[in-house]
Amino acid sequence: MDAAVLVKERSTGKLGIAIVHGTTGKVTILGARIGIGNGSDDFEWMDSWQVYSKTRVASEINVPQLRGDALLVEKSEPANALIYWNGKRYDWSQQGD
Repeated sequence: MDAAVLVKERSTGKLGIAIVHGTTGKVTILGARIGIGNGSDDFEWMDSWQVYSKTRVASEINVPQLRGDALLVEKSEPANALIYWNGKRYDWSQQGD
């Protein structure tokens, strides 16, 4: 099982998410000075995030093929995106403005 936690880069105060891979223990940082998609390198804009089950995708449109669960990162009005593992790296799929 993987784990994800909110992190803050000490020197800049930029926010991000650290993902710990359960099988390897490898940590990947997204945000907190490391840019991804439209999320930039600071997730300070984000006011909520949650696990997005890969089984939920069957009924949704504009969602990439997921290999596992994803993170749904959101700004409550109106932006959201999926962060997901594409088999080689984490990727970004914008879902709303």
